[in-house]
Amino acid sequence: MTISAPAAAAVSELNEIMAFDGAELLVADASPGSIHLELDLSRSSCPECVVPRSLMLDILTANLALSDPDIRHIELHDPREDPGYQLAPH
Repeated sequence: MTISAPAAAAVSELNEIMAFDGAELLVADASPGSIHLELDLSRSSCPECVVPRSLMLDILTANLALSDPDIRHIELHDPREDPGYQLAPH
């Protein structure tokens, strides 16, 4: 499973921004027309500081539309939206 260089650059650009909060987007699956990303918060000391899923998805959609218009379907798993997810104490 590989993604195009432009799509990888778009994900990497967002990862650079989110790195300050200890978050990272990982490619879980991809096909020529879709990408499934996982938000990794395992190194984040402030998961609530990471931009909300809806905003992150808006940014990804806009950036990927410009960098790789063949990607028409984007899935983003944000563990903060999982049932029972609890923020770790600081």
